[in-house]
Amino acid sequence: MTEVLDVAIAGYGPVGQTLAALLGREGLNVGVFERHATPYGLPRAIRFDHEAMRVWQRLGIVAALEDDILAVDRYVWLGADGEPILTLPSPPAPSGWAYSYVFFQPLLEAALDAAVAAEAPVQVRRGVTVVRIEERDDLVELGLQDTDRPAAGLRTVRARYAVGADGGGSLVREALGIALEDLGFRERWVVIDVLPRDADALAPLDGPVQHCDPARPHVVVPCGRRHRRFEFMLLPGERVEDFAGVERAWALLAPYADPSRATIVRHAVYEFRSAVATSMQRGRCFLAGDAAHLMPPHMGEGMCSGVRDANGLAWKLALVVRGLAHPRVLESHTAERLPHNTAIVELSQAMGRISCELDPAAAAERDATLRAGGVAPPPFPTLHEGVTADCALAGTLAVQGVVEVDGRSGRLGEVAGEGFVLVSAQPEPWSALGDEARAFLDGLGTNLVALGDAPGAVRDVDGALTSWLERSEAAAVLIRPDSYVFGAARTNAELPALVDDLRRRLGPEHSDGGGT
Repeated sequence: MTEVLDVAIAGYGPVGQTLAALLGREGLNVGVFERHATPYGLPRAIRFDHEAMRVWQRLGIVAALEDDILAVDRYVWLGADGEPILTLPSPPAPSGWAYSYVFFQPLLEAALDAAVAAEAPVQVRRGVTVVRIEERDDLVELGLQDTDRPAAGLRTVRARYAVGADGGGSLVREALGIALEDLGFRERWVVIDVLPRDADALAPLDGPVQHCDPARPHVVVPCGRRHRRFEFMLLPGERVEDFAGVERAWALLAPYADPSRATIVRHAVYEFRSAVATSMQRGRCFLAGDAAHLMPPHMGEGMCSGVRDANGLAWKLALVVRGLAHPRVLESHTAERLPHNTAIVELSQAMGRISCELDPAAAAERDATLRAGGVAPPPFPTLHEGVTADCALAGTLAVQGVVEVDGRSGRLGEVAGEGFVLVSAQPEPWSALGDEARAFLDGLGTNLVALGDAPGAVRDVDGALTSWLERSEAAAVLIRPDSYVFGAARTNAELPALVDDLRRRLGPEHSDGGGT
């Protein structure tokens, strides 16, 4: 690998895989370096949301997942007495998919690996660790070392940009000198994954159940359709080594399963932490996923947040490398993703503190408060800075309804195309734009979706897009390639100003891809 890469990625978990596949689809020359020689093969994350599913839709892997994933419509919390104290129903999802899914991670990684393999510009090197990273002559130089042969010495590779998606112990983050800010949550839990021997081996379960039992908080979750995840909090005085043997794992599982009916796939003690990187960029280098944020699993948003990082970074890197945006656009990565991630980490640790209460009196007070409806779920964060216009809808996740074009129906992205999308409730929105603005949008590969029943229009099959525009008092919405709204226009007459705003924020239409 002697040529200069467009992007080098350290780490090939779901976040690195997603980023590699998205960049490969844009035709970028990508090198991925993963320290493990073979796939891990065991589950870690077990939940993804509708926004991640929208990315999987774009990568064409939904069919490969459908046999095992399970849509979830609620999250049940049980109190110290074993009775419900809180049921969090899944809200309507704007992405056109179920709000939440549980899954078996090795199947997802295999599907993502196939998606990456289909992109010729992407080269994946396993068993290689990135041990050094620094900028030299407007390029990033990475020092590579064979993981199992450290004495073999360093090799180097150069790239225009680099991304650390190499997990919570990120060597890239450390090499860049980016600090990890501890937000104060730290608990140890033993995680046990079980495969039932038959369909009746375990009690039916259609969603996660959080047992807020002060005697030992624990959670039970389907891990896709075939596996089951159990997580038990370690109590004060208990040691990690106390749970090394499988006998202790079966003792914890005794109320739910026994060795005659199920097999333990994996059991390990993890320390759940809350922390965020102080920045997600240093020069030409970026962070994504656990390299940039760690959170307790109580919202199931750890991997989802990493997928958002990859999705939000990929389109900007693609535009800059292709000379369609100024490199300063990349500086928005921290501005957009860091506050969003921090808000989710804080929500996750707040939920963790509620469920991890060990004092019986405090737990009883918590249960009474929640049963009385004293706690309302906070809203999910949106983007507040970055490559967005100055309007109320900017930075929110765009609705993806069902549409029909030329007799073919499906979700918006499946039928109308990906990339930048201009959705208009009024006919002929292009007529409001001058030649220069139309050429600019054409150069970005913008897809035009003019809703209506006239010839050439896009029919709004389920009415979701029309309702969204009406609620938002918008005649047209300009959507970014990561499915977030850039901005909206109340009338077609406001469209030229909206397009000019995007052009200003992206910078010169042609750039040499230089430094940030």
